[in-house]
Amino acid sequence: MKNILFVSHDANRAGSQILLLRFLRLLKENQNFKFSVLLKDGGIIENEFNEIAQTYYWKKQNLVGKKSLLGKLYKKVINKDIFKNEVLDTLKNQNFDLIISNTIANGDILPMLNQLNCPIITYVHELEMGIQQYTKPEFFQNVIALSSSYIVCADAVKQNLIKNHLINPTLIRILPSLLPQSALNYNSDRLLNDTLRKKYDIPVNAFLIGGMGTVDLRKGVDVFLQVANKLKHNQDIFFLWVGGQDTETDYKNFQIDKSRLELENVIFQKSVENPLDFMSIFDIFFVSSREDPYPLVVLEAAILSKPIICFDKAGGAKDFVENDCGAILEYLNIDNVVEKIVELKENSSLRNQMGMKARKKVLERHNQEKAFQTFVEILNK
Repeated sequence: MKNILFVSHDANRAGSQILLLRFLRLLKENQNFKFSVLLKDGGIIENEFNEIAQTYYWKKQNLVGKKSLLGKLYKKVINKDIFKNEVLDTLKNQNFDLIISNTIANGDILPMLNQLNCPIITYVHELEMGIQQYTKPEFFQNVIALSSSYIVCADAVKQNLIKNHLINPTLIRILPSLLPQSALNYNSDRLLNDTLRKKYDIPVNAFLIGGMGTVDLRKGVDVFLQVANKLKHNQDIFFLWVGGQDTETDYKNFQIDKSRLELENVIFQKSVENPLDFMSIFDIFFVSSREDPYPLVVLEAAILSKPIICFDKAGGAKDFVENDCGAILEYLNIDNVVEKIVELKENSSLRNQMGMKARKKVLERHNQEKAFQTFVEILNK
């Protein structure tokens, strides 16, 4: 029985963490594998990891707090390598055969995990902006130096590793994303839809453009606002962004932009536990991202039969959208987005056709059995 350690940088409710959870739930039913989870940091779904497997917490093992005066004094006088990491000692006793590091954000701890003396496979969910944003160059070099091979979520991610980081293509395996079970089981509720629209003062017959994800420049929230600004005089077109936290600087800054642009047609809703209820009321799903490897929200939108607008050269969404279930537009071309929104608003037949094709495609391409079979093949290699 193969013994595997899965490492996640945190337990926040985001794409890569949710995807890992889905694979682990399926893997738990497979008798050929034993596994544990290491969380570098916690988060709101950490209990879900605990329910699946023995879960260890890296950051809780510091013997001397980083912010304590004693800790600062020790760091000045004694090399930090002498500090005993209790969780590392525990992991060494587990005799793992393989480590799967979920995302490139674990490069800071890979040198220590390398002491477990087993291969490390890094599951890469990031493109170049994400690599620059979520890790430091020296930590990313640890990822490159210590990974024996790579799993990627999309061809765009594979090509970035080859082109920008000179990774041998034979070391990279594309793993199709699993569809979130919640989306597969979701049934739209007309009464709930009407209630949500009423809550946000969106007229029942208004045309609603939806965006979803963290609130930052990479996700193109500024682009989302610029499109809304071009259409603010169309009183029957509204924009709703779901995601982020109202305590974050970017979230606050974009609220200021919204106010200064006098965008009464734009609503921000911080991260929710029921995002599909919001996605259900969208007429179009707009992926405004400058970069997004292969967003799970695109797959969720497709399951709910929503046409999808995205940009070329912005990641893997275009690989799904293609020419039949939405529109791939010139990178960051605001006017093109505005034109496409108006076109789809006025052509409900085309909109419905695109939505149906999106649903059909996502169910065919992201078959759970096939994706999990690929996952098991990678673990057994």
